[in-house]
Amino acid sequence: MRQLSEEKQRLMKLRKRINKKRPHFKRFESWRFVRIKDQWRKPRGIDNKMRTEESGWPKSVKVGYRGPAAVRGLHPTGKEEVMVWNAKDVEGVDVETQVARIGGSVGGRKREVILQKTEELDVHVLNPGVKDREDEFEELVTEDEEELLEEDYVDEIDLEAMTKKELTAYAKEMGIKVPSKARKAEIVELIQNHEEEEDSQG
Repeated sequence: MRQLSEEKQRLMKLRKRINKKRPHFKRFESWRFVRIKDQWRKPRGIDNKMRTEESGWPKSVKVGYRGPAAVRGLHPTGKEEVMVWNAKDVEGVDVETQVARIGGSVGGRKREVILQKTEELDVHVLNPGVKDREDEFEELVTEDEEELLEEDYVDEIDLEAMTKKELTAYAKEMGIKVPSKARKAEIVELIQNHEEEEDSQG
């Protein structure tokens, strides 16, 4: 992989210093009214103190706050970000100067196809978003398999970690009648009482 030139590295460091010193530009009176959002809007009033740059008022946007043009908009790695929506878009990514970012509306199935294509072409993806948990689970099972068989382990469901909707569905599967206005703690108690009754009968 090609490294950044000395000039580009210098400009990236300069951009980082400028970003630290750059103020957060606020819209006029966004700190006063809830209905006025914080994103920047140019003040235009004839008596506006931000427009006339009176001391003590927030800073306004100026061209001098911009970073170096040569590295403007680049990823912190110094490469250009390219949006990728399908496997065909990956073919147009230059490995040396660009990195891929998968679109936010791309689903899991298409994302896996895109990731396979990026591995083939050795393209770096900024947001892969897929964690391979199957291998970890298989390793856990193989390591503790003998202990689980000896102790006759029974998998218990963590009721506290479940949502009210999941608890209600779980209770109905067990044949428990759940009141419509029952709280989460009450549903947990109903399930626990039902399990205790089954254990006592068994």
